[in-house]
Parts: sequence; structure tokens; C-alpha cells
Amino acid sequence: MHLNRISALAARARTFALRYSTDKRGVAAIEFAFIVPIMFVMFVGAVELSQAITVDRRVTQSASSVADLVARKETSIGQSEIGDIMKIGGYIFSPYSQSPLQVVVRNVTSSSTNATNTKQSWQCTYSGVGATPVCACMNSTYTIPANLVSTNDSVVVAEAVYTYTPLIFDYFMKRLPSGAGGAGTYTLSEKIYMKPRGQAAMLLQENGSPCPSPTF
Repeated sequence: MHLNRISALAARARTFALRYSTDKRGVAAIEFAFIVPIMFVMFVGAVELSQAITVDRRVTQSASSVADLVARKETSIGQSEIGDIMKIGGYIFSPYSQSPLQVVVRNVTSSSTNATNTKQSWQCTYSGVGATPVCACMNSTYTIPANLVSTNDSVVVAEAVYTYTPLIFDYFMKRLPSGAGGAGTYTLSEKIYMKPRGQAAMLLQENGSPCPSPTF
């Protein structure tokens, strides 16, 4: 009798195992559960990548616009005028936040005897929306790419730096090396060199006199 019960249980177990192995109900749900996380990551990644590329392009446009507008000026340029130009570089970022943006524009001049000996004569820095550019006359060495200028020549250099924070991947970015804005950020930057259309524009100081030419 005892053996009969064991045989019956074994037969039921074999039947259940056979039926379970051939049962396809719920397969779609299981496959969906495996695929959803992958699809979610791909979708979010596409959104993040698209926004990052857009912001990076605006960084380039901002630096290029500032350099071009400053290079169009001849002889001299006032601080209020250069402030308006640099703000235009910030407006390019709309509707993205301008707060993480920093734009630096400078005039670099070469020696009359050696084209590789270059110094910046003035520099202005703009840091985010609503900020007033900080300008100063300079007489310090500044290195530029080779063969960019000849002797007694000049070039406008505009550099835009943007501290980019991802929309959703911020949590994962915090585990990577910190950017300029700290953990969870990524620094996007662009530097543009633009030759003046005519005579290089010298920055006007608050007293109205232009910054002195660099001494070599």
C-alpha cells in the first residue's frame, strides 16, 4: 500500500514536470521583464546624448559668436559694448540654463621680431546670466597654436566653458571623476581663434584710455 502511494506521487510529479516543461503561458511577460530595463536605458541614453550634443554645439556657437563680434571691432572697444557681446553668447543657450556658462575673451599680440612670442593685452570674463563682465588690461604671456599669427600681429581668442549636468544620469555621473562643477557634472568647452577684420581693437579702461600694448 505504501509503495502504491509512492508510485502515485512519483507519477503525479512526472506529469506535473512534463506539463510545466511544455507550458508556454507567461513567456511573453518574462521576456518583457528582461527587455524593459534595456529599452529604458536605451531611451534615456538617447535623450541624454541628444541634449549633451545640443548643449555642446551651443558652447561652440557661443565662443564663435563672441570671437567674431569682437574681431569686427577696430581700434577700440568699450567695456559696456563687450559686455553686451558676451551676453549675446549667453542668450544662445536659451532655453538651457546660462548659470553654468563662463566666457573669456582676450586679445593676443605677437612680438614685432618673433611671432612665437605672444602676450595678451586685455581680457574679459563673463560668468553666467545677469553677471557683469570683469575686464582688465594684461601684459602676460599667452601661448597660441603655431603659425596662427605673424610678427606684430594679433588674434582674438574666445573660450566658452559650460558645466553640464545630465538630466537623469546625474546619479551615475557622481561616481565618475568630478568635473568643474563637482561630482555629477561634465565640463564642455570650446576655444575659438579669430583674426581681427582690421586693426586689433584695444579695450577701453574706465577712464576712457585704451589698454597699453604689451611690452616684449
